[in-house]
Amino acid sequence: MTFTQLEIFVAVVECQSFSLAASHLGISQSAVSHAVANLETELGVMLVERHRLGIALTEVGERVI
Repeated sequence: MTFTQLEIFVAVVECQSFSLAASHLGISQSAVSHAVANLETELGVMLVERHRLGIALTEVGERVI
């Protein structure tokens, strides 16, 4: 887990969107997706549920924030 992964995760939560977080951070949407997916893999849990209209935190994701 890196600080950057956590920073990106927080941006996703604050923006409620992977694409808006990417725009806010000045990186690509795929970089945001990969960072969150890698964080989830490293922790062995799902942090967000991805929906067409945005995201929803899982119970574990809520505890991380």
